[in-house]
Amino acid sequence: MLESKWGLRFVALLLALFMFLSVNDVFDEFLYSNGESPESEVIEGMPVEILYDEENHYISGAPEQVNVQLYGNTSNVRRLQTTRDFNVFLDLRNRSIGEYEEHFTVEGLPENVTAEVVPETANVNIQELVTRTFEVQAEVSESRVGPNHDLESVQIEPETVTVMGGESEMNRIQYVRATLNDNSRITEDRVEESEVSVFDTQFNKLDVRIDPTHVRVEINVEERSEEVSVNFEVNGEVEEGYSLENVSLNYDTIEVYGTEEVLAELDDINVDVDVEGLTESTTQDVEIDVPEDVDRTEPAVLQADIEVEQDNG
Repeated sequence: MLESKWGLRFVALLLALFMFLSVNDVFDEFLYSNGESPESEVIEGMPVEILYDEENHYISGAPEQVNVQLYGNTSNVRRLQTTRDFNVFLDLRNRSIGEYEEHFTVEGLPENVTAEVVPETANVNIQELVTRTFEVQAEVSESRVGPNHDLESVQIEPETVTVMGGESEMNRIQYVRATLNDNSRITEDRVEESEVSVFDTQFNKLDVRIDPTHVRVEINVEERSEEVSVNFEVNGEVEEGYSLENVSLNYDTIEVYGTEEVLAELDDINVDVDVEGLTESTTQDVEIDVPEDVDRTEPAVLQADIEVEQDNG
């Protein structure tokens, strides 16, 4: 049959018909209608859209996500498992102030797919919306500040946020804080984006709305330093027939940067001025010898003015 023109046409027609029926799920629907078990899959973490009077009411107790059990046509259920292109609602628009057990609704499913939300209902509390303004606090842990640095200032922008919620929750507010989640060491000025959270006296996080939800936290640090005096000691002898008239440093004090422990024990710095074999006045760089845990000094190098004169003879 395949060797004839009509045989090839017949086979092509069968293949085309098979593909058409497969694409349009006719086989699945046939099996489904003939008592075959439908496909069943659970989609976890589907977001819930809550519909309510946002200008006058505040809702608590409603979950942000639910699990949805899908039943029905195999290909559609598997497609929905991947695309998640349907919606879960909690419609409270016709509810007044009070407590309710409300069913979820699912929209956007194909005709041959049904859904069951787990859990089926939510216990919600509808309260009158209360709005207040609070100053935001931000605490930077001392453990984050570098060992050779001090925390100079913490500035928050904006300094205040608007908090909205039911009266019962609003009356419990004790702290409004910018939570700093970055635990890296701070050794220079930096800016962090921080989420704002609201807590009661026991540091329980409260179910309220916050606007804005994030603030800009500018953290300023400065290097820990101490101003200390400089003493010098002359080493060596000028050339025979010459006299050392005077030695002076360009700085009497320097700024020393280091740990708090080192700076607490450091009263002065000693440097050596080498005049060995000099026959004329000169300006000489003098290295500063500092303890091991000192980061640096300002200035890093001193200069010594050395006056030498020839003896009269």
